[in-house]
Amino acid sequence: MRNFCVVAGTAAALTIATATGAWANWSKSPFSLVQGTTSQQWVDEQYNEFHFTGCDQAGTSNSVNVALWQQIDFGTDTKIDTSTLTNCFNGAGYTSTATQSNLPYDSYYLEVTKLGSGCGACTGAADKVSVDTTLAD
Repeated sequence: MRNFCVVAGTAAALTIATATGAWANWSKSPFSLVQGTTSQQWVDEQYNEFHFTGCDQAGTSNSVNVALWQQIDFGTDTKIDTSTLTNCFNGAGYTSTATQSNLPYDSYYLEVTKLGSGCGACTGAADKVSVDTTLAD
């Protein structure tokens, strides 16, 4: 009986810890544009869009590739889509937006996969990155 209580308590704690790290809609200001940077996770179903606003980058052309990943609890995460964002580099008020639909209900996150033409040492930042999971807006 004692072993069962330990296992059940551990499972409950893991469920709570996982649930508190995932949000539906979120934003972060500023957001680092460094190859390999990942966002916080969010829970989604069917549709999402993400916005990068006011991007700036040193040492390369003005673009960033961002991958949408589906977080798999007991396996390898799955890359859903990759978007090349350029409009946000036109100035502080400019936004690049990418959308995905027909997604299964799960946790997702973004990863900066490439800056410009592939400069691994280049850095940059977006004034704001946000994720919106509401189709009707």
